[in-house]
Amino acid sequence: MMKKKVSSLIVFVCSALALAISLKLFWNMGVYVDDHVTSPQAVYGGHFWSDMAWLRLALLAVTTLVSGVNLFRKQTV
Repeated sequence: MMKKKVSSLIVFVCSALALAISLKLFWNMGVYVDDHVTSPQAVYGGHFWSDMAWLRLALLAVTTLVSGVNLFRKQTV
């Protein structure tokens, strides 16, 4: 039981850290785009890769949410 909690905590912390890093990188890209009067598509190399950046953020957010719910959910035996 305790082993499951520890592994759930590790997954939650890793996914939250990955989400925080990705959000900061996405924010920095937005600042660059604003400062240099360009577009996110120019930075990412096209609409497809820009959409993939949004998808990565969404998947990391869902992963963090699900692992957080799993961590704090009461375990039934």
